[in-house]
Amino acid sequence: MLGCESLLSFAMVKHERLLMLYALLVGLPGWLWLLFAPWFVPSLPALLLFAALALAIDALSFRTSFAEVYGLAGVVLLTAALSLGPGAAALIAALEGAVSGLLLTLIYNRPRTLYYLVARPFLRGGMRAAGVLLGAMLATAATGRSQYDPATLDPVALLIWSMLSLFGVIQLTRVGREWLQGGLSAVFAWWQRTWYLALGAELLPLPLALLGAAIYRELGIAYFLLAGLAMVAAAAAVRRASLNLASQRRSVRELAMLNEVSRAIIRSELDVETLCELVYREAGKVVDTSSFHIGLFEGSRYTLMVRVQDNVRLPRLTVDLADGDGLIGWMHQTGKALLVEDFLEEMKHLPARPRYQSERPPRSGIYVPLLIGEEVIGSLSVQSYQPGAFEANDLRLLSLIADQAAVAITRARAFSEARRRAVQLQAIQQVSERITAILDLEQLLPAIVRLIHEHFAYHPVHIFTLKPGDERIYFRASTATDEQLEAVRTRPLMIGQGLIGATARSREVILIGDVQRDPRYIAGNNTTRSELVVPLRIGAEVVGILDVQSAEVNDFDADDLFVMRTLADQIAIAIDSANIYRAQQEEAWTLNALLQVAENIGRANCVEDLLATAVRLPPILLGAARCYLLLWEQETFVVRASYGVTGKLRDALSGVPMTLTEAPLLARIYSLQTSQPMPLIRISGAEERARVWPALTSIHAGQSLVALPLTGRSGHLGALVLDFDEVIAEFDTRQINLCIGAARQVAAALESLQLAQEAEVATKLEQEIKVARELQTALLPSRSPQLEGWQIASAWRSARMVGGDFFDFWRLPFHPPLPEGDERATPLGFVIADVSDKGVPAALFMALSRSLVRAAALDGSSPSVALERANRWINRDSESGMFVTLFYGILQPDTGQVRYSVAGHNPPLHYHASDGTITELRTPGIALGVLEEIQLNEAEICLEPGDILLCYTDGATETIDEFQSEFGTDRLRDLIRLHHLEHAEVLVAAILEAVATYGRGQPPYDDITLLVLKCDRVYRAAPTVLKDAMHPDGLDGSDASLRS
Repeated sequence: MLGCESLLSFAMVKHERLLMLYALLVGLPGWLWLLFAPWFVPSLPALLLFAALALAIDALSFRTSFAEVYGLAGVVLLTAALSLGPGAAALIAALEGAVSGLLLTLIYNRPRTLYYLVARPFLRGGMRAAGVLLGAMLATAATGRSQYDPATLDPVALLIWSMLSLFGVIQLTRVGREWLQGGLSAVFAWWQRTWYLALGAELLPLPLALLGAAIYRELGIAYFLLAGLAMVAAAAAVRRASLNLASQRRSVRELAMLNEVSRAIIRSELDVETLCELVYREAGKVVDTSSFHIGLFEGSRYTLMVRVQDNVRLPRLTVDLADGDGLIGWMHQTGKALLVEDFLEEMKHLPARPRYQSERPPRSGIYVPLLIGEEVIGSLSVQSYQPGAFEANDLRLLSLIADQAAVAITRARAFSEARRRAVQLQAIQQVSERITAILDLEQLLPAIVRLIHEHFAYHPVHIFTLKPGDERIYFRASTATDEQLEAVRTRPLMIGQGLIGATARSREVILIGDVQRDPRYIAGNNTTRSELVVPLRIGAEVVGILDVQSAEVNDFDADDLFVMRTLADQIAIAIDSANIYRAQQEEAWTLNALLQVAENIGRANCVEDLLATAVRLPPILLGAARCYLLLWEQETFVVRASYGVTGKLRDALSGVPMTLTEAPLLARIYSLQTSQPMPLIRISGAEERARVWPALTSIHAGQSLVALPLTGRSGHLGALVLDFDEVIAEFDTRQINLCIGAARQVAAALESLQLAQEAEVATKLEQEIKVARELQTALLPSRSPQLEGWQIASAWRSARMVGGDFFDFWRLPFHPPLPEGDERATPLGFVIADVSDKGVPAALFMALSRSLVRAAALDGSSPSVALERANRWINRDSESGMFVTLFYGILQPDTGQVRYSVAGHNPPLHYHASDGTITELRTPGIALGVLEEIQLNEAEICLEPGDILLCYTDGATETIDEFQSEFGTDRLRDLIRLHHLEHAEVLVAAILEAVATYGRGQPPYDDITLLVLKCDRVYRAAPTVLKDAMHPDGLDGSDASLRS
């Protein structure tokens, strides 16, 4: 900006200096001639009178332009020449010309420069003096005698030659000045504009000088003074008449012109370019339009619709006025008009600096905004190389034309916009109708770019699509060809990369006027300079990207943005419709295929038939060359069925267990078995295929694998693997749904068949266990023995169908045998036991243990001897690693003596009716079946009337409640005390009920067995109780006896 101002100031100063030089050179000869011309000295009053009269008339001259002033001063000067002589007249002309030149500068408010204050007055005085002296010289030459002496001069000859010389010198001086400022064209323009004024005001009145000279000579100075006053009045009248006439003519001309302009604008076409040309022509009728501009604003861009410089038409120009600088920018911001009479003088006071870049900038100008309300839509300006070329009236007229032009241009713009919008909408409708009729996406996308190119001339046009959850952007269609098409097709794009990726991420339109300046632009082998990228959205989801490019900078505008946005909405709907249609077609096909899969799988009656069917269907539906179905068995994968592999190769693959380390693919399948949704694993490439499943390489060479886990409600079942001979980059939605659907159906059918087999096996097993329970129950006593004076009760509850607890009773012989006639009751052996496991194994071991213990005790051996013998037999006949805890006792019914041995079993509880205490019966010893040789101890007690012996297994005391707290022996003790007066059966029932109530809501913890002996008789003789040598203090302090 500073460079433009400096250039303009320099040019103006240079021009003014040229004019000053011209004024000095042209004016100097007149002044020099005045010094050497012969002249007779008149009286001083006469000189002052003529000088004052000429000065007064000059002051009343009238002006037609900034530079030209016309008046009757020439009449006074020629009168002085005829009255006082040419020498005196030349002196008056020189001095008055200089003074009047300075005075007129002040009167008309011209710039206070050296040119106007010194050079121009110097020129004015010099040329007037030269004109008077030249007339005298010519008259002298014509008459043959000197015309300088006022007494001897020839008035007529001097008048004629002075008229011609004075008029000629003045006009020639003006011609030179105009030529310097504008050349020959400026001279012709000036002459056409002023010739009639020069002749009418400056030449034709000059003969009146003869009358004035006669009055001065004949009538005297007083009458001449009156005549001078009359001349001054006439000058004033002429000035006023000239001004009035000029004003009237101007008003008429302006009204006519404005009427003509208005009618022309109203009748003009609704075309902006035509209107601008019309405004240019009409403005030329008002002012000089040799330098003329009319421009329109589009945002910050300013387009000069008509450019004329020195009557030369220049091409249209568009500039960016975003900064708002320059006179045009100032006018755009403020909406104000501006008249500049002289840029050189007014530069410092202008509201903005002009942006001219010319060696010959204008000197004056008018700048008028085109206003619609408060909005500035453009500007109109005229310039001139002459200072003061325009005045306020010109500004007013141009403002009126500008107002008419603004209305017409706005109307034309609206009409053009409506027409353009109608054409665009019609084209958009045609494109929309054609694309909405296409439901095949593969046909739709190429049709979209082709139709956009045909109807809107965009090239190239690209279209891309996106997939939900996928960061990639897929190229689908383009109008580009050859190398440009290949570059777009092969360039990988991700969301966020480049302008297209940025649009996909932001979901907003991106319009770039110059892509070379945008850091997001990915440069390619093309000539793209501007680009418009529009997202294709359905709601908030971006389904695609529409991209148009141009080789021109700033080639896309608001119209292009409107078209592309409108098209984008229609295209997005069309793509969505095509996707829905395609999805429906694929869903229908997939459902039909899955129905066929279900029908074929449903026909399978066993696992083998199912597997054979399952491996045949994927190759048919998906085109796989081979298919393998693997089952998960004992922590390994085993190929149980295959398709596409025959003979020895199939035999080498089938039935061979594979661990997870042997096949990374199978390990990955196993790790994803619980993933939702069902995962689909793709392996592409022969090398990767060989790495993830090495065993397949020796079976058959392939390129791709697709694997899916077979998962049921019960867990991992296996895997379904498809083997392709070609590289499979990815599956489409239909293929994925088909694979997953088939795998789910196979898994469901496989699990159903496996569950059916398991259910069949379970049913058989349940039946067998039921029989085993019946057999086990048959092994146990069906009822308790009935002994006079004794209450014996028992109960057996297994946690499962069969159990590991048992109890038994048997009669024993006396050792030695009783004498004949001895009526004592035979001893009663009783046992309660608990096997270390539960269920069927415990039941089998229980049957073995019961039989061996019974066999070992039936000979009447003491408890410890019998149990030691049974332990040896159990270790010999069993290799199960199980063991059994027992309590074995022998009851002498007549005496109440009980001899017993404990083999690691829960100590029975002895309730003493005499004092209500309860003691535990213990002897050292371990369970049977642990060691081959063991040593057990035994002890002896006596059950008094009312005493109770409770034998139990740990299932009773270890039953837990909802807080994981055990039932415990203390509760057993409390139950004995509570029910000790009741029958033994009642006590057993009470214990069972209490245990069941305590463990309600919890699964049975263990088998429960109870055996109760209660004495309710009086003995014939008091029993003898021996102390246990191993327990010096006795088991309970009074009733324990020992058998060593």
